[in-house]
Amino acid sequence: MGYRIQIGCAVGAVSATVLTHARERMRELAATLELVPQSSAFWLSIRESSLFVDVEGWRFTLAVNQERQLLIVASVTKVPGSESTLRQRANRNRS
Repeated sequence: MGYRIQIGCAVGAVSATVLTHARERMRELAATLELVPQSSAFWLSIRESSLFVDVEGWRFTLAVNQERQLLIVASVTKVPGSESTLRQRANRNRS
């Protein structure tokens, strides 16, 4: 059984497109977690900190429950200044 993704916070302000991309990245992350040996120092480190997935100006803060094999979205926040960064990238792509 692989890691499941659980949304543990409100995500109403996030667009469906961003949520779709975030879920894709989280599924990739979940698949990678399955490959980390149980004896790895990674697990000790992750108990003391969080993982982040940034998608199109939104930061998804993730908690990992190794015992239940859950990747939990603990919070979603707008990354400050991300809108101008996205505009700059879009403008560069048009050039």
